[in-house]
Amino acid sequence: MNSANAGRTWRSTWFRAFTANRLELLRSGAADLVIGSDYRAGYATFPLFRFEILTVMAQKHRLQAQRRLGAADFEGETLITYPVPEERIDLIRELLRPAGVQFQRRTAELTVAILQLVASRRGVAALPNWAIKNYVDYDYVIARPIGEQGLWSDLFVSVPESLRQKAYVADFVKVIREQCAASLDGIKLLS
Repeated sequence: MNSANAGRTWRSTWFRAFTANRLELLRSGAADLVIGSDYRAGYATFPLFRFEILTVMAQKHRLQAQRRLGAADFEGETLITYPVPEERIDLIRELLRPAGVQFQRRTAELTVAILQLVASRRGVAALPNWAIKNYVDYDYVIARPIGEQGLWSDLFVSVPESLRQKAYVADFVKVIREQCAASLDGIKLLS
Protein backbone atom coordinates (compact mmCIF):
# COMPACT_ATOMS: atom_id res chain seq x y z
CA MET A 1 0.00 0.00 0.00
CA ASN A 2 1.42 3.40 -0.90
CA SER A 3 2.16 5.61 2.10
CA ALA A 4 -0.60 7.97 0.98
CA ASN A 5 -3.04 5.08 1.24
CA ALA A 6 -1.95 3.77 4.64
CA GLY A 7 -4.89 2.40 6.56
CA ARG A 8 -7.13 2.07 3.51
CA THR A 9 -8.23 -1.24 2.11
CA TRP A 10 -6.13 -3.04 -0.47
CA ARG A 11 -6.81 -2.02 -4.06
CA SER A 12 -8.26 -4.76 -6.20
CA THR A 13 -6.63 -5.54 -9.54
CA TRP A 14 -8.52 -8.69 -10.49
CA PHE A 15 -9.31 -7.09 -13.82
CA ARG A 16 -5.58 -7.17 -14.53
CA ALA A 17 -5.06 -10.80 -13.59
CA PHE A 18 -3.62 -11.63 -17.00
CA THR A 19 -1.19 -8.73 -17.21
CA ALA A 20 1.99 -9.83 -18.98
CA ASN A 21 4.14 -8.68 -16.05
CA ARG A 22 2.38 -8.63 -12.70
CA LEU A 23 5.43 -7.18 -10.98
CA GLU A 24 5.08 -4.16 -13.28
CA LEU A 25 1.80 -3.50 -11.43
CA LEU A 26 3.82 -3.15 -8.21
CA ARG A 27 6.48 -0.96 -9.80
CA SER A 28 3.91 1.40 -11.29
CA GLY A 29 1.85 1.58 -8.08
CA ALA A 30 -1.20 0.04 -9.77
CA ALA A 31 -1.20 -2.77 -7.18
CA ASP A 32 0.01 -3.14 -3.62
CA LEU A 33 0.39 -6.91 -3.75
CA VAL A 34 0.56 -9.63 -6.38
CA ILE A 35 0.42 -13.39 -6.09
CA GLY A 36 2.34 -15.39 -8.63
CA SER A 37 5.38 -17.46 -9.41
CA ASP A 38 7.45 -14.37 -10.26
CA TYR A 39 10.34 -13.95 -7.85
CA ARG A 40 12.65 -11.01 -8.51
CA ALA A 41 15.04 -8.82 -6.59
CA GLY A 42 13.69 -5.42 -5.65
CA TYR A 43 10.45 -6.73 -4.20
CA ALA A 44 9.68 -8.24 -0.84
CA THR A 45 8.59 -11.79 -1.56
CA PHE A 46 6.89 -14.17 0.85
CA PRO A 47 6.54 -17.90 0.08
CA LEU A 48 3.08 -19.43 -0.07
CA PHE A 49 2.99 -22.99 -1.39
CA ARG A 50 4.16 -25.45 -4.01
CA PHE A 51 1.67 -27.29 -6.21
CA GLU A 52 1.75 -29.84 -8.99
CA ILE A 53 0.61 -28.94 -12.48
CA LEU A 54 -1.34 -31.78 -14.11
CA THR A 55 -2.38 -32.42 -17.68
CA VAL A 56 -6.14 -32.31 -17.99
CA MET A 57 -7.88 -34.17 -20.82
CA ALA A 58 -11.33 -35.30 -21.85
CA GLN A 59 -12.72 -38.71 -20.98
CA LYS A 60 -11.57 -41.27 -23.57
CA HIS A 61 -8.72 -39.04 -24.77
CA ARG A 62 -6.02 -40.87 -26.76
CA LEU A 63 -3.57 -40.37 -23.85
CA GLN A 64 -5.87 -41.56 -21.04
CA ALA A 65 -4.12 -44.92 -20.61
CA GLN A 66 -0.75 -43.31 -19.93
CA ARG A 67 0.28 -43.02 -16.32
CA ARG A 68 2.48 -39.93 -16.94
CA LEU A 69 2.91 -37.65 -19.91
CA GLY A 70 6.17 -36.56 -21.47
CA ALA A 71 6.95 -33.79 -23.95
CA ALA A 72 6.37 -35.96 -27.04
CA ASP A 73 2.83 -36.75 -25.90
CA PHE A 74 1.86 -33.12 -26.53
CA GLU A 75 3.01 -33.15 -30.18
CA GLY A 76 0.18 -31.89 -32.37
CA GLU A 77 -2.19 -31.27 -29.44
CA THR A 78 -4.13 -28.07 -28.86
CA LEU A 79 -3.04 -26.65 -25.51
CA ILE A 80 -5.71 -24.55 -23.83
CA THR A 81 -4.17 -21.92 -21.54
CA TYR A 82 -4.87 -18.65 -19.83
CA PRO A 83 -4.15 -15.64 -22.08
CA VAL A 84 -0.64 -14.95 -20.83
CA PRO A 85 2.70 -14.95 -22.66
CA GLU A 86 4.08 -18.44 -23.31
CA GLU A 87 7.12 -17.79 -21.11
CA ARG A 88 4.77 -17.65 -18.10
CA ILE A 89 3.30 -21.10 -18.80
CA ASP A 90 5.39 -23.71 -16.99
CA LEU A 91 4.51 -26.58 -19.33
CA ILE A 92 5.59 -24.64 -22.39
CA ARG A 93 8.68 -23.05 -20.81
CA GLU A 94 9.96 -26.09 -18.92
CA LEU A 95 8.98 -28.99 -21.18
CA LEU A 96 7.56 -28.28 -24.61
CA ARG A 97 9.89 -25.55 -25.94
CA PRO A 98 13.12 -27.28 -24.83
CA ALA A 99 11.94 -30.49 -26.53
CA GLY A 100 10.91 -28.69 -29.72
CA VAL A 101 7.34 -29.94 -29.49
CA GLN A 102 4.88 -28.44 -31.98
CA PHE A 103 1.42 -27.67 -30.62
CA GLN A 104 -1.51 -25.36 -31.22
CA ARG A 105 -2.58 -22.91 -28.53
CA ARG A 106 -6.03 -21.67 -27.60
CA THR A 107 -6.80 -19.37 -24.68
CA ALA A 108 -9.63 -18.82 -22.21
CA GLU A 109 -9.69 -16.49 -19.22
CA LEU A 110 -11.54 -18.68 -16.72
CA THR A 111 -10.56 -22.07 -15.35
CA VAL A 112 -14.12 -23.34 -15.79
CA ALA A 113 -14.03 -22.27 -19.46
CA ILE A 114 -10.74 -24.09 -19.96
CA LEU A 115 -12.22 -27.20 -18.39
CA GLN A 116 -15.33 -26.98 -20.57
CA LEU A 117 -13.15 -26.76 -23.68
CA VAL A 118 -11.11 -29.75 -22.48
CA ALA A 119 -14.20 -31.82 -21.65
CA SER A 120 -15.65 -31.07 -25.10
CA ARG A 121 -12.47 -32.44 -26.74
CA ARG A 122 -11.14 -29.16 -28.04
CA GLY A 123 -7.71 -29.66 -26.48
CA VAL A 124 -5.79 -30.42 -23.31
CA ALA A 125 -4.69 -28.13 -20.50
CA ALA A 126 -2.07 -28.02 -17.77
CA LEU A 127 -3.58 -26.73 -14.54
CA PRO A 128 -2.85 -26.75 -10.79
CA ASN A 129 -3.88 -29.94 -9.00
CA TRP A 130 -5.91 -27.98 -6.46
CA ALA A 131 -7.87 -26.12 -9.16
CA ILE A 132 -9.08 -29.27 -10.93
CA LYS A 133 -9.59 -31.70 -8.06
CA ASN A 134 -13.41 -31.53 -7.99
CA TYR A 135 -13.67 -31.87 -11.77
CA VAL A 136 -11.46 -34.97 -11.68
CA ASP A 137 -13.24 -36.42 -8.64
CA TYR A 138 -16.58 -36.18 -10.47
CA ASP A 139 -15.16 -37.67 -13.70
CA TYR A 140 -15.72 -34.50 -15.71
CA VAL A 141 -12.11 -34.69 -16.94
CA ILE A 142 -9.04 -36.90 -16.48
CA ALA A 143 -5.72 -35.67 -15.04
CA ARG A 144 -2.22 -37.06 -15.44
CA PRO A 145 1.17 -36.02 -14.01
CA ILE A 146 3.74 -34.47 -16.31
CA GLY A 147 7.25 -35.93 -16.45
CA GLU A 148 8.94 -38.44 -14.20
CA GLN A 149 9.11 -36.12 -11.18
CA GLY A 150 5.96 -34.17 -11.96
CA LEU A 151 5.81 -30.53 -12.99
CA TRP A 152 5.76 -28.34 -9.89
CA SER A 153 5.36 -24.60 -9.41
CA ASP A 154 5.72 -22.29 -6.42
CA LEU A 155 3.49 -19.35 -5.50
CA PHE A 156 4.68 -16.23 -3.72
CA VAL A 157 3.22 -12.97 -2.48
CA SER A 158 5.21 -9.98 -3.70
CA VAL A 159 4.93 -6.43 -2.38
CA PRO A 160 7.05 -3.32 -2.81
CA GLU A 161 10.15 -3.44 -0.60
CA SER A 162 8.73 -0.52 1.40
CA LEU A 163 5.94 -2.80 2.68
CA ARG A 164 8.18 -5.68 3.83
CA GLN A 165 7.92 -4.86 7.55
CA LYS A 166 4.24 -3.88 7.65
CA ALA A 167 2.26 -6.01 10.09
CA TYR A 168 -0.77 -6.18 7.80
CA VAL A 169 1.35 -7.73 5.06
CA ALA A 170 2.65 -10.43 7.43
CA ASP A 171 -0.91 -11.05 8.67
CA PHE A 172 -2.25 -11.26 5.12
CA VAL A 173 0.41 -13.79 4.11
CA LYS A 174 -0.24 -15.82 7.28
CA VAL A 175 -3.99 -15.97 6.58
CA ILE A 176 -3.44 -16.99 2.95
CA ARG A 177 -1.05 -19.78 3.97
CA GLU A 178 -3.40 -21.06 6.69
CA GLN A 179 -6.48 -20.99 4.47
CA CYS A 180 -4.70 -22.64 1.54
CA ALA A 181 -3.23 -25.36 3.78
CA ALA A 182 -6.68 -26.05 5.21
CA SER A 183 -8.62 -26.08 1.95
CA LEU A 184 -6.38 -26.94 -1.01
CA ASP A 185 -5.51 -30.61 -1.50
CA GLY A 186 -2.08 -31.58 -2.75
CA ILE A 187 -0.17 -28.42 -1.93
CA LYS A 188 3.03 -28.13 0.11
CA LEU A 189 3.62 -25.00 2.15
CA LEU A 190 6.94 -23.30 1.36
CA SER A 191 9.33 -22.25 4.10
